[in-house]
Order: sequence, then C-alpha cells, then structure tokens
Amino acid sequence: VIEGIYFDVDKDTIKPRSKVVLDKAAKVLAEHPSTRWNIQGHTDSDGTREHNMDLSQRRAESVVKYLVSKGIDASRLVPQGFGPDAPIDTNATPKGKARNRRMEFRLMD
Repeated sequence: VIEGIYFDVDKDTIKPRSKVVLDKAAKVLAEHPSTRWNIQGHTDSDGTREHNMDLSQRRAESVVKYLVSKGIDASRLVPQGFGPDAPIDTNATPKGKARNRRMEFRLMD
C-alpha cells in the first residue's frame, strides 16, 4: 500500500499533496528500469459496485499517467481497479473505509 495518494471526492483527480509521494515512487521506479508494476486502485463500499469499479480503474490510470509524465515508460505500468472487492479493513467505520480507499503498487516482474 502506498500511503499519501489522495484524490478529490468521487473523482480521479490527484490532489496536489499527493505529488510528494508520487515523485518518490517515480524516483524508485526510475532506479529499477527492468521492473513492471501493477498499479491497483481500491475503494470503500459506499455506492454501487459498478461505480466503484470504474472509479478505482480511473484512479489507477491517473496514477499511471502521472508516473509517465515523470519519465516512467508506460509499458512498465499496468493499471487495475478493484473497487470494493479487496478490502483491508471493515467498511462499517469511517476509519476502516478510509483504509480501504487506497492505491497499491505490486511488483509484476
């Protein structure tokens, strides 16, 4: 889980405060040019599953677009939205929902 990546509510717009974290991620990716990564978007369970699947995919694509703008080859990054299907905490509390709204970078090879 990459903490510190924030989006506008119900949008795929990356908040400016996230750029520090994403710039660090871009630096690490640049230092390891032979790796490929699955960029995973996750949401809480509020709203319909279909909406959350779309939102999480668009957010993952926004992160990929940002990293590409920093010089990372797009072929190394595979965006994937999971919506509410892979929670790491309960969706019954605000704190749990906040933890479920996240981005994960998974090493593919």
